[in-house]
Amino acid sequence: MKKLALGLCLVSSLAFAQEEPKNVLALETRWRDEAGATVSLEAWKGRWYALTFVYTSCAGTCPLTTRKLKRLDAALVKAGRPLELVVVSLDPAHDTPEAVVAYRARYQLQKEKRWNVLVGDDAQVRTITMLLNFKYTTNPESGVILHDNTVFLIAPDGSVKTSMSSLDQPLDDFLKALPKK
Repeated sequence: MKKLALGLCLVSSLAFAQEEPKNVLALETRWRDEAGATVSLEAWKGRWYALTFVYTSCAGTCPLTTRKLKRLDAALVKAGRPLELVVVSLDPAHDTPEAVVAYRARYQLQKEKRWNVLVGDDAQVRTITMLLNFKYTTNPESGVILHDNTVFLIAPDGSVKTSMSSLDQPLDDFLKALPKK
């Protein structure tokens, strides 16, 4: 009976721990932006923004994620509610400033001022992905990064308001999660 009670306590404490709000502002991370300047996510404090992860040499789902972000961006502009888009690199070793410039050019993002591509070190990436429960791993033989495709809506206080967890999930719920102007 004691084991059953202990097990129930453990399960309920795990459930409670999983309900804690995720807040990206609680992290002390530093990133390099496209201009080479050091920034933190505090730069977006007080604003709504979308946050996701890609790497510039990805031939798998990152192009699909980027295209979905472009559709999301167009829908937000059409609705009169444009957001900043923060894209964090999953491959800091290879996502050099030149690689980021090439990524922006490949997707016609050179003039898109609301798009922000951030590159940190492996520890920074691991910290934020663990907080957000964003899954990724690197194949040690090929170097290919396998990852999910979640796009997070971050509120002005740094909390996660909602997310889109699949590439084919409609944009509607994400758009509805934004406050009315």
